Amino acid sequence: LQFFYRLNGSPQDNLVIWAKKNDGTGNIRQMEKLHTITDGEYHWKLASIPFSVQNKFWHGFQGISGDPAKSVGGITIDDTSLTETNRLTNVWHIRNFTSLFNSTSKGSFTISHVFYSLEGYVFALQLYPHRRN
Repeated sequence: LQFFYRLNGSPQDNLVIWAKKNDGTGNIRQMEKLHTITDGEYHWKLASIPFSVQNKFWHGFQGISGDPAKSVGGITIDDTSLTETNRLTNVWHIRNFTSLFNSTSKGSFTISHVFYSLEGYVFALQLYPHRRN
């Protein structure tokens, strides 16, 4: 299970991911907590939750407000995907892209941090916000 999330409420907020398992008769008889996310940062992040379920199931998200009196936002989830493949291992998070775009010109680029592939290769990416010359 992969998805992007942002917690921008109270620093004590939690996002809990559950698997609701079907017992084969259509009834949900068991719920399993897959993961709990607690995050004091207010930017988008990628979550990758590995799990294995053999029968039909549903996944669910539970948002828990840690301190409603001091909360100024909430919990946001986007681009949820559930696949039977290896999880995504590399993400380049570009903070404040508008500022980067406004401070560069055609032909200039920014370079990512170093990534490592599952096969052991090392690579980096170049981004040309205004395209190459």
